[in-house]
Amino acid sequence: MDYRDIVSSCYCGDGSIKLKKAESLAEEYGTGILQHADIIAQLRIVKDAVMSLDAHMTAMEMGKTCSQCAAKPDGGCCSAYMGNENNDALQLLMNILAGVTVKQVCNNDVECCFLGERGCILLFKPIFCLNYLCPHIQKESTTQALQDLEQKTATLLGAQSDLEQQLIRFLQK
Repeated sequence: MDYRDIVSSCYCGDGSIKLKKAESLAEEYGTGILQHADIIAQLRIVKDAVMSLDAHMTAMEMGKTCSQCAAKPDGGCCSAYMGNENNDALQLLMNILAGVTVKQVCNNDVECCFLGERGCILLFKPIFCLNYLCPHIQKESTTQALQDLEQKTATLLGAQSDLEQQLIRFLQK
């Protein structure tokens, strides 16, 4: 694939279009991608970064904070806009390669299409979803916990970006 084709087909469109592209890429290139040692190694690095961030978020009780907010009218930041605009086909492909069953679980045009009953179904999330710290999280957290959260988030996003670049290079061959 040409770089311009990758950009126009993987980063444009709504969530359903990007998901179809990710599924198409997985079907056409998935086996070949998963035979590349560098990509497999980077996928492991990203998974480890996700686990580290998740453990820290659990220790901060962010699930409780976010659940309380989401239960209120107009609560939560997981809007349809997030699911349609802030993911891309390569990120969804990463999730598929990691064994996540990626599907639109919410189609109400209000919430994120990847928001299930127990939260986001994606293992690898969009940058906005990882970087957003609402006032409730900031208020209920210590400065050190927030600094650690930001460091772990930066590590994860860097690893995800590296994996995305490896996928782009693979697709350009």
